[in-house]
Amino acid sequence: MNADGDAVGSLLSWYHLLQHRPQLLLPNGCPPNFGWMPAADKIVNGDADRARCEKALAEADTIVCVDFNTLSRIDFLAPALSASKGRKVLLDHHNDVQTDAFDIVVSLPHLSSACELVYWTMRLLWGEDAIDRDTARCLYTGICTDTGSFSYSSEQPSVYEAAAALVGHDIDAAGIHNHINDTFSESRLRFYGFVLSHRLRVFPESRFAYIYVTLEDQRRFGITPADMEGLVSYTMVMKQISVGALVREESARIRVSLRSKHDVDVNRIAHTYFNGGGHTKASGGHTTVSLQETLELLESVFIHC
Repeated sequence: MNADGDAVGSLLSWYHLLQHRPQLLLPNGCPPNFGWMPAADKIVNGDADRARCEKALAEADTIVCVDFNTLSRIDFLAPALSASKGRKVLLDHHNDVQTDAFDIVVSLPHLSSACELVYWTMRLLWGEDAIDRDTARCLYTGICTDTGSFSYSSEQPSVYEAAAALVGHDIDAAGIHNHINDTFSESRLRFYGFVLSHRLRVFPESRFAYIYVTLEDQRRFGITPADMEGLVSYTMVMKQISVGALVREESARIRVSLRSKHDVDVNRIAHTYFNGGGHTKASGGHTTVSLQETLELLESVFIHC
């Protein structure tokens, strides 16, 4: 799983809140576009230091897990987490939680983000005064990224109540939005132009559109997975489109991200066809077949059904 702003923010918030600084682990490390977040340099990259991550999990008394619903989402760290004798606590907002993998589960899929859930948990347990500026900055970042700056997954009043309280901690909300939205490199912008011109397929009759990205495309523009964060949303800006997808080729699998408007449940589709899941209007998964076979499957689900 490639970490997004919600995963990074919910993880870092615990570092700032707790006096006894916890070890911070991510399977693929902190994406460069979130490296500005307070204490991001404390995160251990599982790809680069797998042994250290496995040792930390084996020796931990308590393990707080955020923003994933099944062990498969943490890739190669899953066996070490499963084998650990430490108490495992999950705070998550996805559907279909693997409850038997954890000792304590707090799962509220109606909330906007893991960061919103963590905020309300912290406030309930320790009060608003326990949340300092750095904690608030991390939590606000996660809420913003998981709602597209409040453009989706933001129907509940609670997300605005949480955001308002966090802004009250002098977090420089405008600066956070700038970090999230206005930090493209020239190569990333040219990549977006290329894929929108050459890799976008639109099916107006089915109200469906998708973008696909090959490994060669990524090499050509020097693009990382973090650079494609938010790319799928460009399929949804067209008035006639109800479901959009991003299909990204990797060396060992094909990643599929799904977004929807209205009443289309892409969580069900991701679970049924793409070995994944997530939320009703934002989900993801993968296949282990070729890129072309994945595109054919995607079209069969949304166009030829």
